[in-house]
Amino acid sequence: MLVLLDSYRQVLQQLGQALWGLLYPPFCLHCGERVENARFPLCPACQQQLHRVPKSEALHRLHQLPAAVGCFRAAHALWYYAPKQPLERLHHALKYGNRPTYGLHLGQIMGKTFSPLLQETIDVILPIPLHRGRYLARGYNQSAWLAYGVGDVLGRPVMPKLLQRLRATRSQTHLSRSERQANVAGAFRAPMPDLLRGRHILLVDDLLTTGATATAAAHALHAARVASVTLLTLGLAH
Repeated sequence: MLVLLDSYRQVLQQLGQALWGLLYPPFCLHCGERVENARFPLCPACQQQLHRVPKSEALHRLHQLPAAVGCFRAAHALWYYAPKQPLERLHHALKYGNRPTYGLHLGQIMGKTFSPLLQETIDVILPIPLHRGRYLARGYNQSAWLAYGVGDVLGRPVMPKLLQRLRATRSQTHLSRSERQANVAGAFRAPMPDLLRGRHILLVDDLLTTGATATAAAHALHAARVASVTLLTLGLAH
């Protein structure tokens, strides 16, 4: 019976991969070369251009903001993010190209990479939320898809409703560090603090640039008296 179930799962997995290949043609997003795995649409050569972020660098970036000091138990970023590089293409497809399922696979990579550092220290996973208007316009929250991939690996619940964005904020892309801080100050709240009190939180986002957004979210979580906040992002902006 177990053999039959395993065979059935393998058939379903193969069918799913075939359907994925039809929906998302297996070509590298950066150079156009054919790829074997449509779930990770970068060819081996372009994957070699994804450079890991050293262990302490994400937390060091956060601590350049005085408001972030003491907010985070730890911070981790997977790869460096720079203009015109493979990760920028991949991130753009995830965030703006209606490819949210890329986030699930990328989140699984994040979870597997950092599992030794997170497995015993996390209770709940929260994605950085979008404002409702932006969510409706885009149709999905890319950080939530990353969070679900991480949660799948770590075996921890992803509970996006426990952190809300109170107001629409301007895009952070072209703002200075001080403008970013002002833009997101007070933008988040934890609507059900009793479900967070005393728990160790993993906050998931797509990119860490100055850390203003993550810090504002962490302040809202600490107001709910969480035990700790750890940040995990796909990229660290150069």
